[in-house]
Amino acid sequence: MLTITDFTNILHRCYKSPMVQIYELEEHKIETWGELYLQETFKPLVAISPDASLFDAVYSSVKHKIHRLPVIDPISGNALYILTHQRTLKFLLLFTSDRLILLQFLFLCEEIDAQED
Repeated sequence: MLTITDFTNILHRCYKSPMVQIYELEEHKIETWGELYLQETFKPLVAISPDASLFDAVYSSVKHKIHRLPVIDPISGNALYILTHQRTLKFLLLFTSDRLILLQFLFLCEEIDAQED
């Protein structure tokens, strides 16, 4: 998965000086970027299935220190949804009537994050 950060790093790599145009970039394909750039920074894709629990999703996000977690269809391999911290917290706030559970959940996330550091 290419991120905006990956694309920015590719632009920095191709950009030599203000006097030279970036012709090299016009010839590149996404496949080329994967071969040239991503092999140096390759990390396996962290994703969850639609059947995973919300706890599993948050645990994976915190453990792998990622802000966006793709929900992947196990049959087609397509991304169904991108789960973010904001969406997760908004869901919990809207659909959790017991605020104590929400606070315990947030505390658990902080504990997991502290263990990983």
